[in-house]
Amino acid sequence: MIDPTVIIVVVGVAAFAISGVIAGARQDANILTVLVLGVVTAIGGGTLRDIILNIPVFWVRDFTVVWLAILASLVAFLFSSIFRDRMGKALLYADAIGVSFFSVAAIDKTLALGHTGEVAVIMGFVTACTGGILRDLLTGRPPLVIASEELFVTPVLIGGILYVLLLEIAPQYATQWPVVAICFIVGFRGIAIETGLQFPRWLRMRPGKRAE
Repeated sequence: MIDPTVIIVVVGVAAFAISGVIAGARQDANILTVLVLGVVTAIGGGTLRDIILNIPVFWVRDFTVVWLAILASLVAFLFSSIFRDRMGKALLYADAIGVSFFSVAAIDKTLALGHTGEVAVIMGFVTACTGGILRDLLTGRPPLVIASEELFVTPVLIGGILYVLLLEIAPQYATQWPVVAICFIVGFRGIAIETGLQFPRWLRMRPGKRAE
């Protein structure tokens, strides 16, 4: 039987690699640039996670992850015309899938190392967001973490908290909770994308308001 953790990592890497390719396509990038974007997006968050946790970086121990990112990037490049008409929304959904899978994988890894639930949630958040931040900086656009008008980081943070709580409350269902958490994050993020869901105005910075 395939380890669910492996599936989570594989899907997360592929989704993030594809999001990197889509971002590159918006800049009319060449194939080499696209591969770089795809790989950096796919492994960036996990690399930072492992450095913070002071453990061997995951792709150094198993280079298969990098090959997977390259393969996903090549496939996305070959079929980029499919996304061309709705490039913006395709990027948002690919990113939503990537952050959900990587958040859960990072939480599992952090908890397995004996860290607290609070640390695990933070590591899930950092891992989920870093790859996308690097992707957006490399393509010269404001990071979605900051620039996205609809809720972006909130689904990841709430989903991570929910996942840790479920593991603590009902550990006997530990194999089911990752699916629940991933569906929650993707669903929440999807609703935000489709409806433009935002925090109420009183919880947001008002454009044009001068700092005092």
